[in-house]
Amino acid sequence: MKIFKLGFATYLLLLIIIGAFVVRLYKLDSPVADWHSWRQADTASVARSFYQEGFNPFMPKYDDMSPVSEIVPGIVNIERHRMVEFPIYNSIVYFGYLINGGVDERIARLVSIFFSLGSLIFVYLLTKKYAGVFAGLCAAFFFGFLPFNIFFSRVILPEPALVFFSLGTLFFFDRWIWISRKQDYFLGMFFGVCALLIKPYAAFYGLPLIYSLIKKEGRIFPIPVRYFLMLPIFVPFAFWRLWISQFPEGIPASSWLLNGNGIRFRPAFWRWIVNDRLNREILSGLGMFIFGLGVVLKPVMKNGYFLHFVLLSMFAFLAVFATGNVQHDYYQTFIIPALAIFLGVGFASLLSGKIYFIPRLFTIPVVLFLTLLMFYFTWNEVKGLYQVNNGSHVSAGRRADQILPKDAIVVAPNMGDTAFLYQVNRPGFPVITEDLSEMRKDYGVSHYVSVNFDNRTNWLMKKYIVMDKTAEYVIIDLTKESSLSAELGDKEPAN
Repeated sequence: MKIFKLGFATYLLLLIIIGAFVVRLYKLDSPVADWHSWRQADTASVARSFYQEGFNPFMPKYDDMSPVSEIVPGIVNIERHRMVEFPIYNSIVYFGYLINGGVDERIARLVSIFFSLGSLIFVYLLTKKYAGVFAGLCAAFFFGFLPFNIFFSRVILPEPALVFFSLGTLFFFDRWIWISRKQDYFLGMFFGVCALLIKPYAAFYGLPLIYSLIKKEGRIFPIPVRYFLMLPIFVPFAFWRLWISQFPEGIPASSWLLNGNGIRFRPAFWRWIVNDRLNREILSGLGMFIFGLGVVLKPVMKNGYFLHFVLLSMFAFLAVFATGNVQHDYYQTFIIPALAIFLGVGFASLLSGKIYFIPRLFTIPVVLFLTLLMFYFTWNEVKGLYQVNNGSHVSAGRRADQILPKDAIVVAPNMGDTAFLYQVNRPGFPVITEDLSEMRKDYGVSHYVSVNFDNRTNWLMKKYIVMDKTAEYVIIDLTKESSLSAELGDKEPAN
């Protein structure tokens, strides 16, 4: 379309970026108690520990001291090591806290938002190169305004940073393959190192790069030298993995993410990924129709099947990490760029009259109507993710943070979920691993915070001094016994 010249397209892209930024401010001040709060709390607590205990990205710590390792099962993580992704995102949040002069989760959410907006620009540039300016703008629009992606672009998770650095790797290395500019190579190296250090999933984007390399060189064998020039991006990742292997108690179990429950390609796998995630949460059936058109409409593509290989790499990611993708919907954040690209291609094709057997007089109103319905349906599915779950945890945590000693070690039982512990703002245990009297001796546990008045909690309220109690929660000092302590003995009741 002639109206979409460079200047006007840039202006429209800027409007999309501004709009995408504004919608991501929705509930920016929510406590870390919305959807996937357990994983957000783990990420947020690393940044908070940097601020409170000193910055050392090679020794990230979080609040949880409970056993999480599959390498050495049952060992307590007394030093609170959090040895997963290299804390690039957490470090940036920490510097934001420094500038702010205190911990504020809104800053962490803003960091995620800015990473997402950077990803939006890369989605535009990649789609523009291979499918045209108009398709690029449409892809950027969908990336910016899909309700699922809006929510997961303002969470306190490493995923928005992972998507940004992965797309940057793809864009700069692909441009280097075709243009051979040194600055593109070094930018690709930088983005690739960062992406892999965050999560190794970024390696799936190697598939479209291999396609570009083969297409540019016109051969598969002998293997082009450029392929080997990209391999050094794995070196820092290898050193990081070697480093964290020295702290096995801080490496959470992760092998189950691959196919731990044997669900890969079984009917339940397709039901969860296709019907529940794509059809319900992310695209809706109407969006899947537009997306499907984008996949099959080869005439609008330029320079071959590069974008299709991007999509194929995302399918490989879903298949390899089958259980992880079924278990956690935030994993699908990684595939959103590919979905947005082909949504954009399909949408642009319908608006531009690329479907030659259907008149534009029909396709334009239909696609606009379908898109509005897609946003409506998916927003109704996603809006519940913003809701604060377990508000009593937030209330109890804030009160505990006010009255507990700064050096307290807390048990905040929540079936292993660390979100409650994060609200308390003290290290400790989100689960009771043994009798509390033993945990006091072995790990220095000093206080107990609970929102459940079960048998154990009621017994502890009689055994020890209650610091505060409401209808929602109770805070107990385990270092001070009550006058009834001798009568109760030391045997804790089972719940």
